[in-house]
Amino acid sequence: MWWENIRAKNRFKTEAMSLSSNGRSPLRFLIILPEHTTESELAKRFVFAMRNALGPMGGNQIRILGPANVGNLINMEGFHDFILYTETDLNRWGLPGKELNWACQRIKVDAVLDLNQDFAPVSAMICSRIAAPLKVGFFSKEGERYFNVMIRRHGSELKESGFKEIFQILGIR
Repeated sequence: MWWENIRAKNRFKTEAMSLSSNGRSPLRFLIILPEHTTESELAKRFVFAMRNALGPMGGNQIRILGPANVGNLINMEGFHDFILYTETDLNRWGLPGKELNWACQRIKVDAVLDLNQDFAPVSAMICSRIAAPLKVGFFSKEGERYFNVMIRRHGSELKESGFKEIFQILGIR
């Protein structure tokens, strides 16, 4: 991962985005699903809560990207744009391969939200490939290189009350 960080240091230049009431708020979102199936139920609740918070067109504003084993546990009906990857899409070091990197570079969103509670290298590399002004992830020492907003969670899980906190960061009412 250190080699990828050196190569991609100044690859993407993005414009700043303000989440104030006077600034431009994000309209298109990418949700990166957790890499472990143990977190799939929380991810499912979050994805549907976010779609409901965005209103009737919420399914069109959200893109989902994640491992196929987690994505298959979430009902993707109502979502029009999602990418699920398998082990064959990863290279020999367990990081995203060429095709997955290319697909990620083509994604145009305003905000990326990584739902991994702990640092996940594959999701972090995917996040670094996407040109978005706002990248939100959970606090970790390694995450400082990949996210410009990190959420510090309290306790062992993120509860539904934490969803409101994330929605405030993303500018969703």
